[in-house]
Amino acid sequence: MKKWRCSVCGYIHEGEFPPDKCPNCGAPAEKFSEISDDFESIFMHYAQKASYGNEIEVNPFFGDYKSLAPFIYNLPPGKRSPLHKHPTTDEIFFVIKGRINFTVGDKQFVAEKGDVIEGKMDIPHRFENIGDTPAVFLSVKAPKPVDLLIVEE
Repeated sequence: MKKWRCSVCGYIHEGEFPPDKCPNCGAPAEKFSEISDDFESIFMHYAQKASYGNEIEVNPFFGDYKSLAPFIYNLPPGKRSPLHKHPTTDEIFFVIKGRINFTVGDKQFVAEKGDVIEGKMDIPHRFENIGDTPAVFLSVKAPKPVDLLIVEE
């Protein structure tokens, strides 16, 4: 069985041929290319971990790192995380899509596609989707293990 990846959204299709159109984004078959079996172990399009449900979703990937913990966060419109901190872990956020209000310590700001936010160890932080569409961001935490302490709901 062959694997095909949509170059528009990252959707992976299994079959002898690519689909006539991508079931995720509607791209035509020409936008698909065949990928090798080990492809996902070294490369991943963020859309493979993006979801569009009604609750916050945290999707880990590339789980075999000894010290890094990478995640794709899916944040529906109007949803926010509780104020929390990681007592033994630093965190970097990279906004892939959407408009997110971040609180880090006593600072508050709006981040959009391409923005990077630093979350230092033991500093309380939270994030809220203030846009009309789902927001997606990459979070990389280190070192492992990642401890979570809820400061305020």
